[in-house]
Amino acid sequence: MHPPVAPLRRAALAALVTLAVTCGAPASGNAGVAQDFAQHRSHVEVTVTGRVESVLGDASGPSGAHQRFIVELDGATQTVLVDNNVTIGRRAPVSVGDEVSVHGEYVWNAEGGLVHFTHHDPEHTHEGGWIEVRGARYE
Repeated sequence: MHPPVAPLRRAALAALVTLAVTCGAPASGNAGVAQDFAQHRSHVEVTVTGRVESVLGDASGPSGAHQRFIVELDGATQTVLVDNNVTIGRRAPVSVGDEVSVHGEYVWNAEGGLVHFTHHDPEHTHEGGWIEVRGARYE
């Protein structure tokens, strides 16, 4: 006796959906950034959490002044540079040792990568980003 065709089709469809979800878009979060780093992937929307390891001086660029600080990701040895445009968005009052959550666009580099677009996007070309520190969100 042959099994009914409909349950087999449902099982096959479920398997394809599972495969698409696990192999599709890059994952967010610290584990996702570790994968992005390992695969040299850039231009990925991420949300990461960690501790501020160091606060750097501001840098100037074509789009304005950027607040810069390095975050060691929770549960990892990887660090990322946060490059927050304070001409467009708000400065986040971070200090060494602060726990932060950062949402923005990840860009690969050999040092662990950077996260930018941590602010609203006035041109609506990116998802809006943010930095959370001590219970406040800075966009």
